[in-house]
Amino acid sequence: MPNSFDEIRRYPSVTQISGEWGGIHQFRHLGKIVDFEVGQHFTMNSARAVKNACLTGYGYSLLADLMVAKDLAENRLVQLPPNYEPVDQPIYAFYPQRRHTPQKVRVFIDYLTEIFGR
Repeated sequence: MPNSFDEIRRYPSVTQISGEWGGIHQFRHLGKIVDFEVGQHFTMNSARAVKNACLTGYGYSLLADLMVAKDLAENRLVQLPPNYEPVDQPIYAFYPQRRHTPQKVRVFIDYLTEIFGR
């Protein structure tokens, strides 16, 4: 079980790259921000595909808590390295500017705010 980023670098990564995002991950450790440059071993454009690759043992990745909470609780995945917390990433909802936002769009945005606002 790797306990540091130096040890993790020896294993293959499974990454989701989107433009500039995904090549460097930031973590909090002992009150400091630590940058971790992720190797580009296996790159996908789907977070679900990345998770499935990790579940089958292909490598490591950084995935959202809501995607992996159950797998962590049931020991199908583990958090690496221990005692490092990923820096929160913003989530944006884009929709066309209108005088009156459609009700279904408003309800969906309110739902996202409720789920991710915490």
